[in-house]
Amino acid sequence: MARKSKKLTEISEIIDGHTIEEFEEINVTVLKELAEELSEIGDPRDEAYVRHKLADIIMIVLFAVMANANEWGEIESFGKKKEKWLRKFLTLEHGLPTDDTYRIVISKLNVQYVYRLITGFLIKKLSEIISEFDKVEKLEEEKELISCDGKVSKSSGRKEGEKERVKSLNTLNAYSSEWDMCIDQEFIDEKSNEIPAMPKLLRRLNLEGTIVTWDALNTQTETVKAVIERKTGKGDYVGALKRNQGTLYDDVKDYFDASKKAEIKEKDKKRCQKKYKSTKEKEHSAIVTREYYLEPDINWLHGKDKWSGLKSIGAEVKTTEKIGGKTEPVCETRYFINSIDDVNDFARAVRGHWGVENKLHWHLDYTFRDDNNTTTKNNGAEGLQLFKKIVMSLLKIAQVIYPPRTSLKKIRYRLSLDYENEVERIFTALNASSIKEVLNK
Repeated sequence: MARKSKKLTEISEIIDGHTIEEFEEINVTVLKELAEELSEIGDPRDEAYVRHKLADIIMIVLFAVMANANEWGEIESFGKKKEKWLRKFLTLEHGLPTDDTYRIVISKLNVQYVYRLITGFLIKKLSEIISEFDKVEKLEEEKELISCDGKVSKSSGRKEGEKERVKSLNTLNAYSSEWDMCIDQEFIDEKSNEIPAMPKLLRRLNLEGTIVTWDALNTQTETVKAVIERKTGKGDYVGALKRNQGTLYDDVKDYFDASKKAEIKEKDKKRCQKKYKSTKEKEHSAIVTREYYLEPDINWLHGKDKWSGLKSIGAEVKTTEKIGGKTEPVCETRYFINSIDDVNDFARAVRGHWGVENKLHWHLDYTFRDDNNTTTKNNGAEGLQLFKKIVMSLLKIAQVIYPPRTSLKKIRYRLSLDYENEVERIFTALNASSIKEVLNK
């Protein structure tokens, strides 16, 4: 299981022992600040046909997705049901928009810009809370992991024989372990794939102090250049290898044979070097042992100069033994090229990469029903997915003030029971002053 976000862990320690019910004095400052931020977004519509304010539409979509709305029709129903409450923050001069209005406006909007604006706003509020309570012991400094991986929204496509063929929405996501959220994404063109999309995504990110991870498909020379060869914000990388890399994969695989792994482990025992690390955990009725091997001495490696910043090669050996089972242990080995030479960073990056699957993609499908959504790309599928990611980030923040082990799905359900009070409390908890009031009671 992926590690818990460092920043949310720090905030959890600040609020330790207090829950959402204690935020009795509702403070709508954060909601108003967000509305003001959104009001600065340029409106792409023809002024002659504008009835509803852009900021109002964006806020309603955000609130509706928080309330368990997954499609445009459900968003329209939410707006009508909650009109009285929405007027506390929004003007709604011409009433509520229809589902077509939400869909058309969001599909025309620069949703990537909206996403970065709201995500940046949330990170800013969390940072203010952490800095306000600097007396709290900070966790050990370590490089932030940014895990990149693609996701296909299965039902967003249309097959041949229908009105027109539309490929399913394919998104390359960048997930931050530091904040436990998707910090950016690149929507992949129908006639393309992840490989050219990866450098575009990476060049938008500030990678200073980070380790970027990706699967074997994206271990490409242009990808590593996008991480290493930049004037500012340069990062590090751990890239998986498979047979698509031909001789590079074979060379690394052959190097980490049984005798070399035994040699590395033996030298580690004698403290001659630090190239080995192992962990053992119980997972789903099995004992899983992970062994990490790192080799910085790679002068012999053919073609190493074409990989910018390459400092080491590595291997992860994962052994799974069923508890009480009669089957033989299952052993899997994976290989990597890296711009790092610390085995602890390597182990954390290899293990942490799966956070993008376990903590982002899985929740999109399980909590937000992304794979079941039939909205196509031309009808606002990109925007709808981005709002789901924003709400996912909000709900993960909210988990800090809900009772322990409250799932994101259960928080969404609780919102449906007492929406207005729950949402106002969640946004109140994003205010450092409100947290101080709760702690001082």
